[in-house]
Amino acid sequence: MSSVMKTTRDVKGIGLSIVRPDAPDKVTGVVQYVADLSPRGLLHAKLLRSPYAHARILKIDVSKARALPGVRAVLTAADIPELKKKAPTRAHAVLAIDRVVFAGQPVAAVAADEPAIAEEALDLIDVQYEVLAVSADPLEAMKPGAPPVADAGTEADTSEAQAHGSVAGVATEAKPAKAVNISQQARLQRGDVAKALAESDVVIEKTYRVPMVHQGYLEPHAVLAQWDTAGNLTLWSSTQGSFNTRSEVADVLEISENRIKVIPMECGGGFGGKIRALCEPITAILARVTARPVRYVMTRREELEAGMPAPQVIIRLKTGVKRDGTLMAIEGEAILESGAFSGAVLAVSGVFLASLYRWPNFDVKGFEVLTHKPSIAAYRAPVAPQTIFAIDSHMEQIARAIGADPVEFRLRHLQREGDKMANGQPWLNNGAVEVLTRIAEHPLWMKRAEWKASSKGGKLRGTGLSLGGWLGGLQPTGATVRLNPDGTLQVLTGQVDIAGTNIALAQIAATAYGVDIDKVKITTGDTDVAPMTGLSAGSKTTYTVGVAVMQAAQNARNQTLEIAAKELEASVHDLEIDGGKVVVRGVPNKGITLAQIGKKGNLYMSKVEPVLGISHPAFSVQAPAFCAQLAKIEIDPDTGELTLHDFVVVQDVGKAINPLAIEGQMQGGAVQSLGMALTEALMYDDKARLTNPSLLDYRKLTSADVPKIETIIVEKPAPHGPFGARGVGEPPIVPAPAAIANAVEDATGVRLTELPLSPERIALAIANGK
Repeated sequence: MSSVMKTTRDVKGIGLSIVRPDAPDKVTGVVQYVADLSPRGLLHAKLLRSPYAHARILKIDVSKARALPGVRAVLTAADIPELKKKAPTRAHAVLAIDRVVFAGQPVAAVAADEPAIAEEALDLIDVQYEVLAVSADPLEAMKPGAPPVADAGTEADTSEAQAHGSVAGVATEAKPAKAVNISQQARLQRGDVAKALAESDVVIEKTYRVPMVHQGYLEPHAVLAQWDTAGNLTLWSSTQGSFNTRSEVADVLEISENRIKVIPMECGGGFGGKIRALCEPITAILARVTARPVRYVMTRREELEAGMPAPQVIIRLKTGVKRDGTLMAIEGEAILESGAFSGAVLAVSGVFLASLYRWPNFDVKGFEVLTHKPSIAAYRAPVAPQTIFAIDSHMEQIARAIGADPVEFRLRHLQREGDKMANGQPWLNNGAVEVLTRIAEHPLWMKRAEWKASSKGGKLRGTGLSLGGWLGGLQPTGATVRLNPDGTLQVLTGQVDIAGTNIALAQIAATAYGVDIDKVKITTGDTDVAPMTGLSAGSKTTYTVGVAVMQAAQNARNQTLEIAAKELEASVHDLEIDGGKVVVRGVPNKGITLAQIGKKGNLYMSKVEPVLGISHPAFSVQAPAFCAQLAKIEIDPDTGELTLHDFVVVQDVGKAINPLAIEGQMQGGAVQSLGMALTEALMYDDKARLTNPSLLDYRKLTSADVPKIETIIVEKPAPHGPFGARGVGEPPIVPAPAAIANAVEDATGVRLTELPLSPERIALAIANGK
């Protein structure tokens, strides 16, 4: 490694701000998405969805639909032998068999020549239902006697938690026998909580609620499926992980993985919502039945009604402290509503509640609860924004109650590297202290009293901050780096590039090998040709795939130097790569070009091996990443309207491989975090039916709603990251809800504990004085 660093100090690579080369094609509509693919013989798929959240299917008559000209297939569960009851995941529940468990669950599928014909066919399908009692509220669903969601004996699915891989060592407990809708349960304990609370001077107890929210990706779920005559399936998919999609589809269809090729198309956003195979199985089945290519693209309404949103989270906290600020105990209960199928990342909430600050005594329980709503999926740092909203709001209230400076109080009790987390693991190297210290030095925080005192026209002004983060994901991966005959490098991974990570990977390869970035091309291969690669999720792409690319580039570099040493009759240790040549250090005229070496590996009868660097690492050390955010707000107390005047994001990224791209991640995550804080909520009635299934009613923030977001990058190198880099995608979505709630209390004196912080909610709280 030392020789690489010595010879690559001035190489154009890591640390440069590079614009995405595909940006012009994206904004001009040149880039092809799944919806743009139109192979010969293409059929269009549509799904008939249940209008009821819970009902028994008595009869399905598809005869009229099948008779409609242009319809090539109409399927129900009876036509799909692979379907079985007790489906462990949403992907396995391709079509409802005899009972629907959420409004929007598919009961029939159509493939037709045109989308309009498929839509007409849906109207011709006659389904008779027996409407059943609904579990719509997770608190009620937990109780014995509540209408059951899953079939008896269905096993809880933990693959979502494994996919993010951020928390280990949290054992699940036996589920209460009579509470049929509690699918997972866990508990973290240390010390004597009751005794510590009794000895506390200040005890605060609050309940925090965050509703289900949608990830908000621009491109809906989409897939094109086609079988060849040999029985092999090709899927063109908008997915966050082509190998994961392949495995899940193979499991559902009960075929071997080597008969499935997944081609990851340009993915118009995912944020965790496109990890699971939602549309691929039914599209593949329709393609198999019709022997034609079939494309299915969800509508926006379908996405909101039947996508896979983030869970509703309800957190009850009770804390005790001494008057001097000594932490005594925390008692917590986190309820995660996972909809009709299990899959919540349960452990994250408990570990953050009990471990972010140094609570000597804690008892934190976690419950995953099923309801008759769409099953949930990850959403950028799954469950962390909801958990930090609770614990950071609580820490702010404690500081106010004892008259402590809120930043000093947090810093006094904030975990440090080596401290034991609630799950028994030590906290690893991270920049939590650094980012919190840095944001507290910002002029907006230093002058917060002046801002508060400058209120005019009856408006109320306030400032708030929050700290949050992500423990970091891990997943084995692979990469290859090839030297081409013209001296350029070709990098191959299976990593789906959603956030511009391919640029960062190319920068890593350029620096590790010793060439300029413009000599590197990176390709995302399909599952037939690419090395095994993990999900684009969990803030682990740069941290894991970056290491694979770095090691493969170093491996290719070493091969190059060994070939050059023989050609130049010099020691490998005396060689360096400079300006597209391998030269003898101190003798720049003695060298051989990279193109010459590359050509030797591609000549007829040549005895020189081609240069092909390979790496396929696994990982055991995470890299926690933290972010602090600061909000300066103004509130109209009569209407509750909140105006965000300034917003600051400070984040530890380890090493900024591409600062421009990182700033984009910080700003994008902050906007999504602000959306959760201010406007977003999937609203269901008492029958578990969505009441706001359009973007007119489901309010996403726009550029008109937010000020310019200031970004400040902190670099505390991660010991095991590529050149010290950490993941950056997850942390910026975490702190804003707590920061805004803290600012609202600073401005108004009232504490809100339920999101979103809508004008109505703020105005009522002010009017009620609480």
